[in-house]
Amino acid sequence: MVPNHCVMLDDMQKAAASGISGKNEKKRRAKIDSNEENDDISKRRQNGGNGEIRRDEEKAEKSGDKDPPRQFPSLLTSCSSFYSSSPSTSTYCSLSSLSPSSLPPPLQKSTKIHRRIMGTLRGRLRQARKQITWCAFPVRARRKAHHRDDESVYESACGDSEKLFGLQERNPSEVGHTCRGSINLQEARVHTDKTTSCIVISGQSQTFHVKPQNEMDRQQWTNSLEYMRHKAITRAESEEDEDAQMAKTDSNRSDALILANRQMSGKLCDLRTAANMMNKQGDELMRALNGTVETDKNSLAERADLLKMTTSAVLQAAEEFVELSEQSAKRLNKIVAVEQKEKALLQEQLEALAKQHSSLERAASKCARGAAPVSVYSDQEDDEFHDAEEDLAMPCSNSNGPPATAGVHLTPTKRHIGAGDPSSSTCSDSGAVVVVGAHKGGRQRRTTVPERPNLPINLWSIMKNCIGKELSKIPMPVNFSEPISVLQRVTEDLEYANLLETGAKLSTLEQMCYVAAYAASNYSTTCHRTNKPFNPLLGETFEFDRMDDLGWRSVTEQVSHHPPAAAHHAEGNGWTMYQDFTMTSRFRGKYLSVIPIGFTHVVFPATKSHFSYRKITTTVHNIIVGKLWIDNHGDMEITNHETNEKCLLKFVPYSYFSREQPRKVYGIVRDAEGIPKYVVQGTWDKSIDMLKVSSWNGNHEKPKLEVDETSLKRIWTANPLPKNAEKMHNFTKLAIELNEPEEGVAPTDSRLRPDQRLMENGEWDEANRKKLEIEEKQRVVRRRREAEKELAMKKGDKYEEYEPTWFVRVQDESNGALIHQFKGGYWEAKEQQNWEKCPDIF
Repeated sequence: MVPNHCVMLDDMQKAAASGISGKNEKKRRAKIDSNEENDDISKRRQNGGNGEIRRDEEKAEKSGDKDPPRQFPSLLTSCSSFYSSSPSTSTYCSLSSLSPSSLPPPLQKSTKIHRRIMGTLRGRLRQARKQITWCAFPVRARRKAHHRDDESVYESACGDSEKLFGLQERNPSEVGHTCRGSINLQEARVHTDKTTSCIVISGQSQTFHVKPQNEMDRQQWTNSLEYMRHKAITRAESEEDEDAQMAKTDSNRSDALILANRQMSGKLCDLRTAANMMNKQGDELMRALNGTVETDKNSLAERADLLKMTTSAVLQAAEEFVELSEQSAKRLNKIVAVEQKEKALLQEQLEALAKQHSSLERAASKCARGAAPVSVYSDQEDDEFHDAEEDLAMPCSNSNGPPATAGVHLTPTKRHIGAGDPSSSTCSDSGAVVVVGAHKGGRQRRTTVPERPNLPINLWSIMKNCIGKELSKIPMPVNFSEPISVLQRVTEDLEYANLLETGAKLSTLEQMCYVAAYAASNYSTTCHRTNKPFNPLLGETFEFDRMDDLGWRSVTEQVSHHPPAAAHHAEGNGWTMYQDFTMTSRFRGKYLSVIPIGFTHVVFPATKSHFSYRKITTTVHNIIVGKLWIDNHGDMEITNHETNEKCLLKFVPYSYFSREQPRKVYGIVRDAEGIPKYVVQGTWDKSIDMLKVSSWNGNHEKPKLEVDETSLKRIWTANPLPKNAEKMHNFTKLAIELNEPEEGVAPTDSRLRPDQRLMENGEWDEANRKKLEIEEKQRVVRRRREAEKELAMKKGDKYEEYEPTWFVRVQDESNGALIHQFKGGYWEAKEQQNWEKCPDIF
């Protein structure tokens, strides 16, 4: 339906061809004059008044108009039917070449209005259009809290009240402060609960339960969510491809800019040609209107139709030009951002090199005077990195003595344990835990790996292509890797699984101490290991059966590629451990931070204890210049879901001005009432002790504890590194055995990965070439799967998502989070050598 101030082309034809009687002329003139208010609306629309435009749209809705088209929403009520019979294909034409005086009097005001409309249209075409998908239905829903206090408060405050849930295509930074919660669909799982008819949207930290009012709403929600999830994943992968393209040489960037300029010039030329044709046809139409008689009506209609088609072509060319301009602007912004980051890194590198050069000069001067040699790294670290703002850690200490304890006070009848007390670290040999190796007669395993070659590399040429990218998406050469995969590195957590076997025979509170020591022992090798493991392929697995000598066996599988996630299941004598390992990470040029996501679970069937905890943050410093070192820091809360006993284990970050011992770990084990029972303390790279609390006073958060010194017991001590470990990637004894070739494993096992094997053998150039081939093969499979899914969605068919081979995704009963649970069958398949389920990934 057309507003009063808009005139259809058919009305213009009738007015010019048959003539309008004086009476009808007077009525039409009065009708137009009575709508002068609409002229003001057009003026406000030309000035960009969105609020006024919405009022016009509301008027159109009240008068029974159909829904307006989505293109150019600010002009819908003005031009939705001008020169067009279909609102979904609205076209607009320019009347700039027409003279108002040459039109019949009733049409002169309408011509002015349309000029204003076209002026607004030209302004709108210059703006970048952003398509927003929005679907919202009034639903009764509740958000289920997992582990955060604020979410629990939200649920208790809101209950099952009416809420409005929306699906929008926006970035997290664009979500307003009024939003009560949001979930990134790229990393979410959407399914329907058949018992309650709720749509369950599960994110990494929260879950939305959306209950539509009817089946139609439920189906519409489900389709929209699946479509937007697929679109988010596709966009992330396309951005990954764009990042890879941006990482090429400067010559390729120049070629891309030249090609973009050529495309822009071609589109602009097409737009000018179409505009000239439209103006020419408009002039011809006006000349025909001035001299038309009734016998020329058919000719006038043909000219009007021709003008319609030309106008449509102009608009299409304008839209294509705007779209191409947006793409070019986005490409230019990325190039500029990369150049700026490279410039900033170069400046930092030059500054660091200047300080290193100064240190070398001072060292040479002292040596020339007969002074003792000076460590270049020590001077550099003092000058550059030891400051109050960055809290950097010191390199690994070679001290073999046990750590001093701190923060615990004893009664006067017992010896105090405090900072700097050298006697506080003594413990009897009877209290030490002996590593269990009861099962003898196992296979003989290797004790060395090929030495790491000392090959020169161009650090800057590699690092400049990694700025701002997520760790799992960096095309890192093997020069910075170690010859094991992430799956094998996760399995390496079981090096001190004897702690779990010992804890299985103790009380629940003592079990908590041993689980805390086990959690801290997982970081013992990070002090020496600074290289990056291989990123696993989707479907890659790793199994490690050590039942014959260590009393446990383990299966790990890469269950997701976007985001990358690994599922791990291990079982031993009296215990079971399983975990989902995924992470968020960023490389910032000077340091790299890895933040694990997911829970680690330890179950003791004898006592029915079920422990869970989150891993802490690991940060690698001095990426560009200086000696690499790693710091693990953060709070780890360990919970026994059976008894509600807890332990808050603190990994203290090192600060240059802090008096705390480097790599210190300290935790208090509390019972279900929150009363402290044990103290766990030590360092994550050397040893952990436990002490029994005899009494305490003060508040629960920072209690003053008194411990019994006779209960001091060292429950964990790190194993020494093998001989010449620095030449063998600083591998521990267990790490050396991880990648040893073994017969009978699955064809997807990490031991069979060719690029990793070539890297271990020292053939780095061939390993880099093979690594690119394997990754490209994975990309081809991913694109084929995306195309199949998109085709199924267009047909309305259900698409089967990728499912892991040995794990299934379920909801954890203890905390409500989604985890991958081992569904069994692997060890039976290995015994029968039946690997039909395994995909071809290598």
